[in-house]
Amino acid sequence: MQRFVAMVVLLISSSGLALGQKPQPRKPAQSPGVTAKPTAAEPKFKAIWEPVNYKEDLNLTDVHFATDEEGWVTGEHGTILHTKDGGNTWTPQLGGDPQSAEAKIGDLRFVNQTHGWANQGSGSSNKLLRTIDGENWEQVGKLGGNYGYWSDYFFASENAGVQIRQEPNDIAQTKDAGKTWKSVLPSCTTKMEVEGLTRTVECSLKSLHFPSPKVGYAIGTAALALFALRTEDGGESWRVAVTRDLAPDQSTYFRQEVFFTSDNVGFVIMNDRKILTTTDGGQAWHGVVGTAGGRIKFPDPEVGWSFEGSKLTYTTNGGKAWSSRTFRFPADVVSLSFPSRQRAYVVGRSGMVYRYRVVPFEYTAKGMIDAPMMPARQ
Repeated sequence: MQRFVAMVVLLISSSGLALGQKPQPRKPAQSPGVTAKPTAAEPKFKAIWEPVNYKEDLNLTDVHFATDEEGWVTGEHGTILHTKDGGNTWTPQLGGDPQSAEAKIGDLRFVNQTHGWANQGSGSSNKLLRTIDGENWEQVGKLGGNYGYWSDYFFASENAGVQIRQEPNDIAQTKDAGKTWKSVLPSCTTKMEVEGLTRTVECSLKSLHFPSPKVGYAIGTAALALFALRTEDGGESWRVAVTRDLAPDQSTYFRQEVFFTSDNVGFVIMNDRKILTTTDGGQAWHGVVGTAGGRIKFPDPEVGWSFEGSKLTYTTNGGKAWSSRTFRFPADVVSLSFPSRQRAYVVGRSGMVYRYRVVPFEYTAKGMIDAPMMPARQ
């Protein structure tokens, strides 16, 4: 009898345990090797072009921004415009009237936010204008030689500058902010072998750039060669280096654009749109993949731009590789200023000014054009 009672108790206990257990839901089987993809983060920022035009039908010729917000634009009819708010508002410092009979102004050069220069007119009637406060302008001298023709000029400090004069074909230096000029290189010549014979070849200099107050370069071509002249004393003396077989004969009639990101690393855009680079101060040059045109600008050693018409050619790795984009601006770009990676300005005819900047991703504006995002500086 006791054995029977024990068996009944055991059965009841087992049934209670079974009833107290909740069934567990079955997990769906996963295919081997398949993992869930994380949701991509929405971008927070984007780069755009947006119009900040001058509201007059006036052809603009050059642009320079000393900071992201403060800059100057030159144009026809004796015009110099100024802004302190990134182009939202423009104030004429000279001209600004499309009906004015004054000669056009261009070729802006600034060394800081107060000291700048511009050229007005051409030939023997050209005027070198200067400001020492960023607001008021005066004529201080002129550019060019006997007949007022010149190729390029550059100021490395508030008083010291250099220009390439066409007649005579020399380099001249000023130490009084452009009032007077002295020839420091009467001619650009060197001996080289041409068609098996030694010849004294005269080069045609076109462009100047100073990466520092003392070190500067003058670039030109002749006899299928690229001439790179280097100064290490602010323009007092120049050393000539020649690289053969890089330029066609007709290049002597065209401008070669130059920019150095340091005392030894630089870039030249040839008239056939090829990009050349040097890492040894112009002693040797080699080509890089990419085609560019127009002025070349670097706000820092890694990021550089060159504009021609509506085509932007740019690098984000110090010139090792170049890419291109075309934008539908209402007019061709004639000049570029690139004060920082996140800000740039281009100008053209009929008062066109477009501003490049980085904005929140949801930002919209009338006339806005998408642009490539430059990497943040480390």
